[in-house]
Amino acid sequence: MPTRLIKSLMVLPLLMASYTACAVELHLYAGAGLRQPVESVVALFEKNTGHKVVIEYGDSGQILTRFNLTKTGDVFLPGSEDYVEKLQQDGQVTSSYPLVYHTPVMVVRKATGGEVKTLADLAKSHLKIGMGDPKAIALGKSGEQLLVASGYEKELKEKVVVQATTIKQLLIYLMNGDVDAAVIGLSDAMKNQDKLTLLPSPAGTPEEVATIAVLKTSAHPDAAKQLAEYFASPQGIKMFTDQGYLPIKKN
Repeated sequence: MPTRLIKSLMVLPLLMASYTACAVELHLYAGAGLRQPVESVVALFEKNTGHKVVIEYGDSGQILTRFNLTKTGDVFLPGSEDYVEKLQQDGQVTSSYPLVYHTPVMVVRKATGGEVKTLADLAKSHLKIGMGDPKAIALGKSGEQLLVASGYEKELKEKVVVQATTIKQLLIYLMNGDVDAAVIGLSDAMKNQDKLTLLPSPAGTPEEVATIAVLKTSAHPDAAKQLAEYFASPQGIKMFTDQGYLPIKKN
């Protein structure tokens, strides 16, 4: 066997051992409504770096509470920048990156609200509405602002029969017919266009910004920043926009 090949075979196990030794495990807090693109980015990151990412999902308020109780973790990704700003005010963030708009929209089930085409129509209807809990999820708070912006806040709020703590639960209520309309994310509305009608949003509807933050508590700050930068990269952003999230407008 040639000497050069023998040397290469001897070096290979050392390189593999070094690669494994450098790999770390990161803890990522993520909003439950962002699950699909989050898992796509994490899978790419793990494949390319050898690091392992443990993802803890929950509504944005829940993962914030969880972090505040444990003061552990590496990266934090809620559905709204508001939750990152709260951590920044407490000095718990070393860097942050805005990713995409997490936009609230009102949708109506085609099976029961086929004649409803606008928020004005919905306000005059007898349909039941589901909303996100404004104390728990990003789209709950912005959803309430959407009702205010519509000019029909009173009429629409009178039709709200449930406030869910996750958008996933709200979608289940909607698809099962427990409610006829709901404020959900644009990405989920686009995925279910065969069953849901997307109503035009009024001027003044807020656009939440899904923002990822590197936590000061990270035991592996370099790897944590690398993960955040994977999310903020063009390839990472595309994994969100492919799911219906809107890119952030550049000035």
